Amino acid sequence: MKKSITVLVTIAASALLLAGCSSSSNGGNNDLYNTAMDNGNGAVSRKDYSEAYAYYTSANDAKNDKSAKANKEQALGLVRAQDLMNKHSLSTAKSALEDVRDQSNGSSKMKDRAKDMLKQVKKIKSNRSDLNKDIKNASDMIDSGSTDSAMSLLKTVFDFKGIEGKYYSDIYKKAVDLMSENASGSASSNSNSSANDKSSDNSSSSNSSSSSADSNNPAAKGDFDVETRKVNGKNISDSDITRARQDLTDQGVKNVAAWSDNDIVKAIKNAAKDGRSTIKASDIKN
Repeated sequence: MKKSITVLVTIAASALLLAGCSSSSNGGNNDLYNTAMDNGNGAVSRKDYSEAYAYYTSANDAKNDKSAKANKEQALGLVRAQDLMNKHSLSTAKSALEDVRDQSNGSSKMKDRAKDMLKQVKKIKSNRSDLNKDIKNASDMIDSGSTDSAMSLLKTVFDFKGIEGKYYSDIYKKAVDLMSENASGSASSNSNSSANDKSSDNSSSSNSSSSSADSNNPAAKGDFDVETRKVNGKNISDSDITRARQDLTDQGVKNVAAWSDNDIVKAIKNAAKDGRSTIKASDIKN
């Protein structure tokens, strides 16, 4: 950033010096000032604030003027703020943008740009907080042995729009590392879960054939409070339940944690009847 600004300032200053050699009058300085200010304003319209800084510096050198000085400081502030945002230094970027917004005698366009970037900083901070919480929760799930649920939660991190971009690149790396470290454990867990499901199915079949009373028990069929974990011939896994909870959270449903797994299973089955793979809060009421 500093290198690009230095180069632009050098070019602009050289042009100013050459033009100054041809005219030493105040009128000449005024012409240089007006030209530099116009070019700076054009760069602002293109949102090229490094170039704008160079032109405003030349304008301020040609004529010590409060507008040129203010615009110069604003342009530099925007360049610095963007660099800080790219480096995830959001609090410092916020301070720099507030200075641009509150600059006396400054450009209204750059003030408006600072306001837009402040909104962007606020959103990025909120997103980063949520994503970091997801990473921590996934790590805690892994530590407690809930690897499948952790992998499902990490998937929501990977599905976040822009996760691989400059504002979230460090969080993306954390998620990749956590996923890589525990992928084998998840595969083993899925294998064991599948074996347990088969064992459970065999046991249920055996119990059903040995007891007509059990076979006629509505609860065993899922007609009462206990829902069978099957839909369309497939088992509803723990990761399916975790994913469904996340879907509800994404929809803004409150107190999702208060829903039992049995409630979630029921909602998944009701959604499937309606031809949907994503559940809604109303599915639990059906």
